[in-house]
Amino acid sequence: IAEQVHRWVSGAEPFVLAKGERPRHAGPGDIMVLVRKRGALAGQIVAKLHERGVAVAGVDRLRLGAPLAVKDVMSALRFAAQPLDDLECANLLASPLIGWSQDDLLEHVPRAPHKPLWDHLRRPDAPPLVAETAEKLRDLLRLADFETPQALIAWLLTGPWRGRAALVARLGREANDPLDELVNAAFAFESANTPSLAGFIEWFDAGSAELKRDPDDAGGQVRVMTVHGSKGLQAPIVILADATGRPGEGSALDLVDAPLGSPRGAAVPLPSLSKEHMVGPVSAAQEAASAADFEEHWRLLYVAMTRAEEALFITGALGVRDAKNGPHEDSWYARLEPVFSGDILSDPIWGGRREFGRIAAPLSEAMARPVAPAPEPELPSWGTTPIGPEPKPPRPLAPSGAGEEQGADPPLEGVGDPAERRAAMRRGVLIHRLLERLPDIAPEERRAAAQSWLDRQASDLSPAQRAAMLGETLSLLDAPEFAALFAPGALAETPLTATVGGVVITGTVDRMVITPEEITIIDFKTTRRPPRSVEAVPAASLRQMAAYVAALEAIYPGRPLRAALLYTQTPQLIALPASALAPHKDHLGIAQQSYGDAGSLRY
Repeated sequence: IAEQVHRWVSGAEPFVLAKGERPRHAGPGDIMVLVRKRGALAGQIVAKLHERGVAVAGVDRLRLGAPLAVKDVMSALRFAAQPLDDLECANLLASPLIGWSQDDLLEHVPRAPHKPLWDHLRRPDAPPLVAETAEKLRDLLRLADFETPQALIAWLLTGPWRGRAALVARLGREANDPLDELVNAAFAFESANTPSLAGFIEWFDAGSAELKRDPDDAGGQVRVMTVHGSKGLQAPIVILADATGRPGEGSALDLVDAPLGSPRGAAVPLPSLSKEHMVGPVSAAQEAASAADFEEHWRLLYVAMTRAEEALFITGALGVRDAKNGPHEDSWYARLEPVFSGDILSDPIWGGRREFGRIAAPLSEAMARPVAPAPEPELPSWGTTPIGPEPKPPRPLAPSGAGEEQGADPPLEGVGDPAERRAAMRRGVLIHRLLERLPDIAPEERRAAAQSWLDRQASDLSPAQRAAMLGETLSLLDAPEFAALFAPGALAETPLTATVGGVVITGTVDRMVITPEEITIIDFKTTRRPPRSVEAVPAASLRQMAAYVAALEAIYPGRPLRAALLYTQTPQLIALPASALAPHKDHLGIAQQSYGDAGSLRY
């Protein structure tokens, strides 16, 4: 069968299909091979077709553990779980995953009695091939204790071993489907069980999952399937591969209805029985089962014959019992043979053949020439030009990254003491949080709410420290000159992001007031010794506010902007004129780089 199909599709003996708009030569996708039952024959046909380079889709349905590709991967997993299993170790060596030939096995596997194969492979004086293989196996064993079964399978297939490519090169493209299903099975196991390797192997061996291919997805490939599975499908050429087989001998008598005159019609399981024991109800049940199988036998023949659109080939092999007398009288071949009344024609593959009907005439040279495909539209340059490595975006500039610790005046005296430094930072955070929350509370309720919040969030601080922070915060909120900053329309802790001159700026503004006429931004500072004028404001604070202003100018182009620093200790509001911020706005890129090196960015 494989040789005949190869001759058809390779052009050595082209088969002409006459139906359609114009006659053409048959290709792999025009051929369907049907068998009566799933078994070794279907797998052998697939293997032989692949051996001859014919595109074949594989068997339509099979147990997930049956394909060789799955067996090879499972051998690798079994070796990883138990390296001293000599059989699985040898299976792995001979599989495409490792790639040893039979000669390699005969040369390197023989060893001293009772010595495990794995110990033999990793001996210090091993030849180069063995030493290289042992190192590959060590890589597998290193991962086995830490990776889940699914991750280990993925590593085998797509990792350094390139297992999927090796398996497909050896077994054909039909190996892809069972490999994908094996990965899915590993996912299913891990979703319901502890993902251990030994547990997955035991679970897989106990399962009976089947892999079913969609025949419609086998475009351009020979389809091999059962007659029952071919219902609803057609192909120009259909080959009945085992038409000489005997009809079914009847279903196994697992159950017999109402045996021994049972009044309730109960079904009773029965063991295999000899002919002398086939009597009474058992004999009647046997005859009924045989009759049903016989009807199914002929019904399937009708299904098989009606799958062919142009040509039907009927063939098969003779078993030991039929070798002398020919096919069984009720086989498909024997019943159809009388239709072919002509002489036996010589055939280089089959020895002889009979034909019924008329084969299409060979195509002329002009007709045999394939139709030139329509020219593909020319792709634009961006469709064919490699884009190269993805550009690494610049590290965002966080305006607050400069930090107050870079300023001239530390927030507390004794800033060199780490404990004092942490206390100063915490004090600033607490005041910021109060200034963020209290403006939304009615003025008469603010003191009680703030006191309650501080008691919860800063219970480790002394009452005097909490009272000082509370007084400082409330004085700011009650000051008339700051009323607009804490009015209901003002925004607190407002995040913003913008790109200015190729520099990405991202940060959070403590307080922002947006009106149709202008935008005002304020940053709170908790420094204990605030500057007395703009000239004394630390450069780090100016850089921070310059970045905020530059970002807002990109977000709200054309709208006037005002920036100011509110020192909570005094309290004191220092407006920052555009002339003070301009020099720092021109050096945002330098600031971005220096902030990144300092490692103090906030995101």
